[in-house]
Amino acid sequence: MNLDKIRSMNDKELQLYLKSLSDRNNRTCLKCGKANVNYTINVQNKKRMQQKKLCSLCDVCYSELLDNLGLNDIIWD
Repeated sequence: MNLDKIRSMNDKELQLYLKSLSDRNNRTCLKCGKANVNYTINVQNKKRMQQKKLCSLCDVCYSELLDNLGLNDIIWD
């Protein structure tokens, strides 16, 4: 998160940014905004037995996320 970028936002940009943080729809990629979403990232709290949807990502952004984290994808077949 680039705090300087957030500080330089005007009111409208900040409002849209804050709304995007809480908008957990699965129709658009959170990172690039494309409509072709194939992955949903969930967070699970095992102590409280709760699960929340964090965001949805397209194929390209999902691959970039895995690369940045240094992880391999799960083989589902």
